[in-house]
Amino acid sequence: MILTKGANPEINVVYIGAFVIKRLQESRGRKMKITRLMKLGESELSISIDHMILTLDWLYTISAIKQNNNEVSINETAQINDKG
Repeated sequence: MILTKGANPEINVVYIGAFVIKRLQESRGRKMKITRLMKLGESELSISIDHMILTLDWLYTISAIKQNNNEVSINETAQINDKG
């Protein structure tokens, strides 16, 4: 993803995604209810629910997180392809 110059990082999925992953890593069991994540995003980043949903969709699409019912967790089983 190319970050545009002058773009507000607080509403960028990469920035918000890092926030989500960090919160999940710090949480008990490395998982959290979606509603809790929404509230944290709103209170700590002052972002809308739309930005959080977009970010969760993006993290799920790149297999960084997995979703089970109303909880989100880090996808520990995702394979990382490092051919460098």
